[in-house]
Amino acid sequence: MAANEFPEYLYHVKRTITEYHEDKSGATRIVDILGTFTQLPAAKQAAYSALASEGYLRDDFESYEVKNEVEPEAWKHADGVVVVAKAPAGQEFEVRLDTKPNAGKFKGNADGEVEGHLHYVLQTTINYNNDRIGGVQNTEVEGTYLTRKEAFEAAHTVLLDDEVTKESFAEYDEKEDFKGEWPYGDECFVHAVGETGENFLVFVKAQPHSHSTHECKHHGGKKCECSCKHTEGACKHKQCKHADCECNKKSH
Repeated sequence: MAANEFPEYLYHVKRTITEYHEDKSGATRIVDILGTFTQLPAAKQAAYSALASEGYLRDDFESYEVKNEVEPEAWKHADGVVVVAKAPAGQEFEVRLDTKPNAGKFKGNADGEVEGHLHYVLQTTINYNNDRIGGVQNTEVEGTYLTRKEAFEAAHTVLLDDEVTKESFAEYDEKEDFKGEWPYGDECFVHAVGETGENFLVFVKAQPHSHSTHECKHHGGKKCECSCKHTEGACKHKQCKHADCECNKKSH
């Protein structure tokens, strides 16, 4: 690749936590992009070590499956999935690689990682016609941005194009224009229902805990430093359920 060229693809390390302990249907999930890379080998290495980098120990889980530890024909999970783990409390963790075009013309560092406090536009699609409880759903990375403002602007157009307008949907709601309490969560900015029943949710999410002032390693990444390694709760910004976590002691 010439010095003035950009890599064709980005490789995202996507971690999904399915909250079976709270919702037996599997419809309640936390999806985050833990890192973005321009080199596939570096992305694979990060994906295999993703749960460890968040502060988890392999012994924390009842089961821990790793793709490169089994014969190819023995791996029963979807394409792109490299780690599947189940916690005693009922959460299921999945780490996979999502390959997307490098539309933002990002370059990686010497290790192949895209640096910076990245923001992602994520689209979740749920087809209730095929699964009435919403347990079958898919979340894709629709864009990667350096600023929240750019991601926010993109989120409002990700479902639309020259032929598809808001009126093309049976329902189309944007958070800032919604009357009453917004039921889809703080990070969701668009909810739409297609004429054939598909539900679409568009989120703007930052790479978790990539800011240096966050001091909880429970769900966090390289810059987190607390020793919280429990799997029976969910640590979100200012929402850590563990009494010994710095999240409960300091603001971010």
